[in-house]
Amino acid sequence: MQKAVLRVEWGNERERKKAVKIISAYEGIQSVAVDMDKKKVTVIGDMDPVQLVESLRKRFDTDIEYLGPKEPKTEKPKPDANIDSPNNPYPEHVAYHCYGYPPYPPPSYYYPPSARPSYYYS
Repeated sequence: MQKAVLRVEWGNERERKKAVKIISAYEGIQSVAVDMDKKKVTVIGDMDPVQLVESLRKRFDTDIEYLGPKEPKTEKPKPDANIDSPNNPYPEHVAYHCYGYPPYPPPSYYYPPSARPSYYYS
């Protein structure tokens, strides 16, 4: 995994789109970030940056500003998940509900009046 920061001299929005199209056509590229003010393109992925710059130089004035490995992500330590700790916000006697909804009420049945005339009831 490599990270390359390229300075690409484009003149307008149309040329910027063409540069991004040339970059995104390469296999192994995972992300492309464009800085419009500084005219820089940050490319991350498994690629050959020399070939990438050569193809961009056919159309644009291009220089490599940074080439190196992608910075590793620093993982934050996980908080202590011990149930018996005094910092646990959920004591043991708290019942856990699935979604916090009350249970369904018992079904109520509706029996419509019979369709027979009333003289059958006597």
